[in-house]
Amino acid sequence: MSEVSFLQRFRRANIFGGQEKGATCTHTKVLSGICAVFFNIGVATATPVDLTADRLLDICEAPTVQTATERGDEIGWPRLTNAETQEWRTHFVAYNGGSVDIVGWRRENAGEVESLSFWIAVGPNGHKACAYSTQGPAGLLDALSERLGAPDRLDRNDEIKSISASWIRDTILYSFTQVGSHAVVNIGPSE
Repeated sequence: MSEVSFLQRFRRANIFGGQEKGATCTHTKVLSGICAVFFNIGVATATPVDLTADRLLDICEAPTVQTATERGDEIGWPRLTNAETQEWRTHFVAYNGGSVDIVGWRRENAGEVESLSFWIAVGPNGHKACAYSTQGPAGLLDALSERLGAPDRLDRNDEIKSISASWIRDTILYSFTQVGSHAVVNIGPSE
């Protein structure tokens, strides 16, 4: 995929949200979308388990990629290899202007695909972020609300069957977006 088509694709999807590339929150939105696009099956390390909101937040709150890797491997999903994340990494570095260390997992279960990624970026736009994508989000918003409290923002659009919620806790932005039966959770620095 060329860099031009990559940027055009995400602009059309409104992932940039009209913000310039220096905005930290924008990086989280862009990169979590990129993670969902580029994840492929890697190697399994344990018996797969469902990713609960508590497990998700435990992995995403890890202080390092190594810690996230250890916590993430406990869910038993196939881990993505360096070769499988290379295209994502190349686009990220071109967009962000610094290096990135990433780990990710992906699994298919009963016809539903889930992916989880965690990365730490270094450089002028350094940050730590996490993205989770699922086709089976039943109860996820309620579970996040139980853990994080009532959302600071909650929008529902019954016409297009969408829900978005966000929480800012300390300096971390947690966002949940669901359209139909597909949901994405992004966790990263607040602006």
